[in-house]
Amino acid sequence: MARSRRLKIPVEDKVRVVFSVLAGEMDAAEAARRRGVSTASVGKWKQAFLEAGTNALDEVSSGPAGAQGTPEQRRLRVENEQLKLALAEATVQLRVWQHGAALVDQVPSLTWKP
Repeated sequence: MARSRRLKIPVEDKVRVVFSVLAGEMDAAEAARRRGVSTASVGKWKQAFLEAGTNALDEVSSGPAGAQGTPEQRRLRVENEQLKLALAEATVQLRVWQHGAALVDQVPSLTWKP
């Protein structure tokens, strides 16, 4: 009667993991280990993220001009998506820097003498 305990990973965390993998900061196996999920899960997140991006780009360029709104609305939607991605990337960078800053006291200085 063993029941697996699946934790619901917030979508924001999944995005951060995917960005970290795509940016080359860590591979899928390391990301999976850090989040406590399988490497296959990280692979699925990455694949879904890339497919959604491809579909979004396909929708922007397809259909009659008025179907997706005015050119200004389309431009604003694209800019909004770019800003969301930039914010997510900045969040990942900040967390990496914060993690590094937390470890800086553990690294001895080259000029330090006992």
